[in-house]
Amino acid sequence: MPASEAPFVPRPSTTALSDGVHRRIEDEIVDGGLAPGTPLREADVAERLGVSRTPVREALRRLAEAGLVRIEANRSYRVAPFDLDHLTETAVVFGSLLGLAGRLALPHLSDFDIEWLATAERRAFGEAAGPQPVAEPLFGIGALDLFVDRCDNAVLVSSMDRLRLHIRRAFRLFGPQVPRLLFAERFGAIVAATRAGDPELLESTLRVHGTQFLLDVIELARQDTERTDLSNPGRQVRQGQ
Repeated sequence: MPASEAPFVPRPSTTALSDGVHRRIEDEIVDGGLAPGTPLREADVAERLGVSRTPVREALRRLAEAGLVRIEANRSYRVAPFDLDHLTETAVVFGSLLGLAGRLALPHLSDFDIEWLATAERRAFGEAAGPQPVAEPLFGIGALDLFVDRCDNAVLVSSMDRLRLHIRRAFRLFGPQVPRLLFAERFGAIVAATRAGDPELLESTLRVHGTQFLLDVIELARQDTERTDLSNPGRQVRQGQ
């Protein structure tokens, strides 16, 4: 058969595999399974995930572009430390975008969404009165995503997605340390603004309380870093160094 008549057989694509590996490592970093400073050797990661080194290499490259992985000498990789100054700047931008997302999302919130927020508010105040620390800050994990997901603006969502990675990472590690009553009060203000049905009120409330809650989390991260550095003077500072 002439080459021109030979049936076309597409080459197997590694895109799906690379995307899967990328999501797996990204989740492990963001959720705290891989701590800041953890070395990421291609061969070790590939063996652990049961894949070749090629999709791992591509995933690590993309994670480095997102700021979750640091490329070091000899093309080695390491989980990026918290850059607290950059995270502070991220919080300010994210808070402003969150306010806009809330304004756009308000007409699209369903009765179920409103009830979910009310239930989350009751749980937040209930946990504030309890003896145990909050296991997972509902404000950070659920409510922020709700407003972003309902804003019906793909450009805004895309702009916030990369920022959300770093915000979620800080929430997972330090969010439960935020004073429970403060957390509940900020969350309650956001729920009240949502119930009021005023887009401008919701935008300003999300911007103010959302940004401040992020800054509360970052301050806890900063205090943790300072305590660790004092207990180990020879340790490299995590703030972007």
